[in-house]
Amino acid sequence: VSTQCTGSSGINAEYGDYGENELTSELTFRAFRDHQQVNPLEDLGLCDLTADVNFRDLSQSVGEGVTAYGPVAQGDFLTLMGIGERFKQMYSSVPEDKRDAVIHAVDFLCSTDQMGARFKVMCLARSSDPVPFCFEP
Repeated sequence: VSTQCTGSSGINAEYGDYGENELTSELTFRAFRDHQQVNPLEDLGLCDLTADVNFRDLSQSVGEGVTAYGPVAQGDFLTLMGIGERFKQMYSSVPEDKRDAVIHAVDFLCSTDQMGARFKVMCLARSSDPVPFCFEP
């Protein structure tokens, strides 16, 4: 990882844990389309891909010159990144009959009983760079 982090930082958002639980070896790489699990090798480019990640192992695998930040819950990350402001913009700009869909989408991404707690976000950055926004203590 450290040899690839020479010019930029990366943010990884996946389902996983910090090594507290055993991650299953079955179906750790999945694809979703229209909220349904599909074959990740079909409809390439049209599906969301996800994988189970052991963030502890990932953070410990970075080499010299790279620092791993996080993971933080996706809902917390999106909140810090301004999803509330984006929600207000979208909600006020869509037709009234579409507003429930906007509410549902934000809830699905951020709610702790949906993707907000299940998905985590980690950032890998050059150690010489400032601490990335959203990962500050």
